[in-house]
Amino acid sequence: MSRRGSRWTLDEENWSQPWWIPLTAVVLAAVTWGLLGLVEGGCRTGPRGGCVAAEGYRLNGWVFFLAAMPTYVVVGTGLVTDCWPPALGLTLGGTGCAAYVLTQGRTPAHLAIAGVLLVLAVLAPALTWWRKRRQAASLTP
Repeated sequence: MSRRGSRWTLDEENWSQPWWIPLTAVVLAAVTWGLLGLVEGGCRTGPRGGCVAAEGYRLNGWVFFLAAMPTYVVVGTGLVTDCWPPALGLTLGGTGCAAYVLTQGRTPAHLAIAGVLLVLAVLAPALTWWRKRRQAASLTP
């Protein structure tokens, strides 16, 4: 039985599915919201000496913790594939989240987070366009 036709594999057929756009935007929104909670609330020393989220920001810390790994997957996919949906998801999610971050504050931490999100928003479609162009050039005799 071939896994190529499976909907649970990360092959080119699944990377080109339109559900990558909202998935990427939602994952970026979750990790941005969690990170903003840690930036705004700061951290305090925990019972074992580590950094824990301040009172009132614990949910942000948990969301940031839980959204970290999916963020690696969707950002990595958006940057390495030559299909448009993951890249467009990074563009929409990165732009929207950067705007949200800037509405929450203008501290250096806020500006750094917004800057990283905007770089991802520009880099993903640029890399996808470059890969598609290079692929088309290699197919032309």
